[in-house]
Amino acid sequence: MRIVVFGSGAIGTLHAWALSRAGHDVSVLVRPEQLAHWSDGIGLRILDVRGRRRREVVERFRPHAVTELRPTDGVDLVVLAVRHTQTPDVLPELARNLGSATVLFLNNNWCGLDLIDAHLGKDQYVLGAPRGGGGIIDNILDGALEGGIMLGSSVSGHALYGPTTDTAEQNLGRLVALFAEAGFRPEIHPNMEHWLWVHFASTAAWICGAARARGFEPFTRSNRAVYDALHAGREAMQICAVRGADVRTAQDARPFLLPPSTVTPAVRLMLRGELLQRMSVNHGRYGPVDLYEIYDDLVRTGERLDVPIPCLLSYRADVERMVELAPSL
Repeated sequence: MRIVVFGSGAIGTLHAWALSRAGHDVSVLVRPEQLAHWSDGIGLRILDVRGRRRREVVERFRPHAVTELRPTDGVDLVVLAVRHTQTPDVLPELARNLGSATVLFLNNNWCGLDLIDAHLGKDQYVLGAPRGGGGIIDNILDGALEGGIMLGSSVSGHALYGPTTDTAEQNLGRLVALFAEAGFRPEIHPNMEHWLWVHFASTAAWICGAARARGFEPFTRSNRAVYDALHAGREAMQICAVRGADVRTAQDARPFLLPPSTVTPAVRLMLRGELLQRMSVNHGRYGPVDLYEIYDDLVRTGERLDVPIPCLLSYRADVERMVELAPSL
């Protein structure tokens, strides 16, 4: 399969590497000013636990880098892995140059599907979320691939029928097969739009805790810090619920559905797991603006919907300070 990965950050690079190792023709779409930077590729230092394997990967990844996508390129799949705030800017150009390719949105989505549907048909895209991550410091990607990947149809949660729905389900099936053959464990969620909202909101809770503790690792050493972040997460889940999401069906919501006093020790142990540490420990230094935007978008939505969020609001100064201090973290 001919694949173009749009977004050369940690998520895009990890999946470009994994799919290229599975034998696919993978290119990374970069800005023209980044082309020389990619001439010697990028260093990888990642923990890869796909399938039954568990291995440390230390190598140089040198993908084919391109600066434009053309409808005549014969691309089968575009993996969009840009920051969620960049999606509105890249969608118009992507739609013009997509050709017959399918788009996999492998990034956060908080605004919903209307933005995508304004540019792409339901038969042109699939929703996804990675189970991996890391940070790129000094042109070395340090992180982990947990091996799972969440996927969902573009019509999930919507009562649509006909040829468009059939094509959307076929696209989903092809991507399930693609990632399974590449060693991933695809999991399909029946309403991926709402799953993405809950994932976004849960991420904001951990951002709050890590920002106040000045790092993900020190955050996970403190029961008190985790306890406070769980309270922020409960408010975040309420925002999702007011938007219409059934938070009970999303795994990422589970830590926030029970009293923090009950689950804090178990959640802290979960957060201290090797995979989460490898995926998260450098992110505050590598992508602080991205993390701030997640927090800010969540809070703005809560305020617009009149959801009481005193705990979330108490973290604003900490998250703003995280951006200022990022180079020294």
